[in-house]
Amino acid sequence: MVEAAKRLESVLGKPRLGVVLGSGFSPAVAALGDPAALVDVRNVPGMIAPRVDGHLGRIDAFRLQSETVWVFDGRLHLYEGHPPDVVAQAVRVLAAAGARAILLTCAAGGLLESDLPGSFAVVADQINLTGADPTRGEGLGGGPRFVDLQGAYDPELLASWEDEADRRGIPLRRAVLAGVAGPCYETPAEVRMLRALGADAVTMSVAVETIAARALGLRVAAIACIANAGAGLGTGGLDHGEVLAAVRAAVAAAGTFFCAGVRRMVDAVREE
Repeated sequence: MVEAAKRLESVLGKPRLGVVLGSGFSPAVAALGDPAALVDVRNVPGMIAPRVDGHLGRIDAFRLQSETVWVFDGRLHLYEGHPPDVVAQAVRVLAAAGARAILLTCAAGGLLESDLPGSFAVVADQINLTGADPTRGEGLGGGPRFVDLQGAYDPELLASWEDEADRRGIPLRRAVLAGVAGPCYETPAEVRMLRALGADAVTMSVAVETIAARALGLRVAAIACIANAGAGLGTGGLDHGEVLAAVRAAVAAAGTFFCAGVRRMVDAVREE
C-alpha cells in the first residue's frame, strides 16, 4: 500500500485521522463540510473499489482542527470474495500514510430488545466470527504475528464519543460487536447463539479492519448504527435497501454529532 499512500498524499495531503463509512453512512460526508480534495478509488493503483450498493468508492479529504482527515466513502467486504488483507485496504493505506487513528462505522443488527432502528452504539469490544484474520501469512507485509487485542477499541476515544453524546442528549450505548462474514442475514437461531456468546450487535464488517489497525499501530474507535432488529427479535423480514434507508436517515439527522465526534478524535490524536 506504500505506492497507493503516496498517490493519495499527493492529492489529499498527509492524514492525521481516517474514517471508513459503512453502509448508509454517506450523509456523514455532508456533515463534515466541503472536502478540500477527493479521489476515486478506481484511480488509485493497488486499490480496489467496492461493488456493494451504498459504498461509493471515494476518498474525501477534510481539514478539521488544522489537520487532514481522509474519509473513505465505502469499504470492501469478505463476502465480495476478497481476502482479509484486501478487505483492510483502507486501514493499510492510512497506516502507510502515517495516520494515527481510525474511525470505523457500520450498519448493525441490534441484539437487544430495547434497540431501536436508527439508534447508535459505540463499540467497546468485538467477537470475530468471520474466520478471517488479516495478520495470517504475509497479509500485512510481515507485520506483528501475535497482536494483543485487549483494549482494541481505544478507551479514550470511546469515552470522547460517549461524552459528546451525553452533552447533546443523544442516546449512545456501548456494544459488543459480533463480526460475521455475510452476506446472508443471520437466522433466529444464530441470533440466539450470538446473544449467548455475549454479543449485542452484529455486522458484516469492522472486525477484520480493527485487527489490522491494531497490528499496524492505529488507535481505533467504531460507531455502529442499529439499522434493524436481529432476526427473530422484530417483525417482518430483512432487506438491504431498508437497512440503507434507515442508516442514511439516522446519520443525516445526527450529522452535527458525527462531525463533533470526529473533531474530538482529531484533538485526541494531534496531542500525541
